[in-house]
Amino acid sequence: MRYLIQVLLFFPPSFLFAQSNLQLLGHLPYDSTTLAGCLHFVDSTGSEYALVGTSRGFSIVDLDDPSQPVQRFKVPGLPNNWREMCTWNGFAYVGSEAVGSGITIVDLRSLPDTIYWTNWYGDGDYAGQVQRSHTVKAADGYLYIFGGGNVTNGATIASLSNPWNPHIVGKYTANYVHDGLIRGDTLWTSEIIQGQFGVVDISDKTNPVLLTTHPTPFAFNHNTGLSDDGKILFTTDEKPDAPLAAFDVSDLDNITLLDNYYPSQNPSREVHNVRVFGHFLVNPSYGGQLTIVDATRPDNLIETAFASLGSSLVWDADPYLPSGILIASAKTEGLFVFQPTYQRAAYLEGQITDASNAQPLTNAKVVIVNSPKVDSSGFGGFYKTGSALPGNYTVEISKTGYLSQSFFNVSLQTGLVTVLNAQLIPESTGNEQIGKQTTFSVYPTLFQDVLYVTVPGANPFVASGTVIQILDLKGRIVQETPFTGSTPAISVRIDLPAAAYTVRMGDGRRWSGGVIVWKR
Repeated sequence: MRYLIQVLLFFPPSFLFAQSNLQLLGHLPYDSTTLAGCLHFVDSTGSEYALVGTSRGFSIVDLDDPSQPVQRFKVPGLPNNWREMCTWNGFAYVGSEAVGSGITIVDLRSLPDTIYWTNWYGDGDYAGQVQRSHTVKAADGYLYIFGGGNVTNGATIASLSNPWNPHIVGKYTANYVHDGLIRGDTLWTSEIIQGQFGVVDISDKTNPVLLTTHPTPFAFNHNTGLSDDGKILFTTDEKPDAPLAAFDVSDLDNITLLDNYYPSQNPSREVHNVRVFGHFLVNPSYGGQLTIVDATRPDNLIETAFASLGSSLVWDADPYLPSGILIASAKTEGLFVFQPTYQRAAYLEGQITDASNAQPLTNAKVVIVNSPKVDSSGFGGFYKTGSALPGNYTVEISKTGYLSQSFFNVSLQTGLVTVLNAQLIPESTGNEQIGKQTTFSVYPTLFQDVLYVTVPGANPFVASGTVIQILDLKGRIVQETPFTGSTPAISVRIDLPAAAYTVRMGDGRRWSGGVIVWKR
């Protein structure tokens, strides 16, 4: 019981809720072998498998009992930390950075009884030249080899009409491609060295055409994911402190950054690969982190699930098995099997302005107490944040030079947007000026019972009959105090309810514009 209390004190309730949305079912350690990519596969009988790239080759893991994953087959490969794979029509294509590894082709159609495999190194004019790769993808009957060395460091495109003997038909050579994503006739490239993603027309596989490029937040684009409707691109940068970013790519002439996301428990350790699953993002990350983000509102990305798999890089994750289980590969800890819950977030959005002049405030901090989510207002004073866990929260809003505000019992509901606007009160003295001349000053602008009004000697209102008036926000005079001008300052006791008021000075014929103050 003492241990449970300590955990509850250390972790906020929303973090505990997020952990429960990734329920660990099974784990398969690999001893001294390290892991890289992982991918789902379903055989002709409906049995489910995890395909895993290891530092020693290719591993096929039976997931029929998710609580007891079992390695059924191993395909040897040259030693290397990088090993990725893709599948097409019952074949797996496995690539590695090891020079001489080529592409290992594995026929999976005879599972669960047996497998067959061979190595391919290119064909025709490129025979023997496909020596290595960084990543591989397959789509619509074509194999895409990225970072492929001798043929191209961009993308090599090969037809899979003969799955045992791919035939190279085209190349993209404009830039080095670390990874790629294919959707229809478009290839989205992660051009990590140039610090950008690219959009490539591949309607003619023999002649890919670069349409545009766009920089990513930390200029080191590792991989991308695309929303189902093709309008939002999610990007990762493989640098510490780098965010996962969401871009509106519906208009390639006006690509717009919508939001950035950082893992809540260790935000300095970046997302490695983003995998899109409907309106959610599955994010294997550095620092042993695996998270799920609700991306239903791509301009307000909210983490709704978190799991720690250890301390090493969680290289990859795959949420696409028909059973709904999720597999993830941690570099030194092994293969993990989870039962995920895709929980919608509860959203909090609004605008923050200066209470004295209604001007929007940028970089105001918004904290949902007992939630890991912290946000800041951006252009126009707008902010967007939220929580994985619905409920009533205290929300604290602050900015340097302004008095912080706390809002209590703010109701956040799953799948809904709660709007909370805030007007922050400046901490400084209020001044009334005509041109560049100060007519009088009021301190403090936030007060309890007494205001101090000071005037310079040249104030035009310092004369017989001058008064200080207090007006409510409807412009009604609620208090009046004489000011004879015999002293440069006067204290004014305000016997009024807590509210905002305007202080002005005048002699009945002419009046100052007024200074806004607030009584607690």
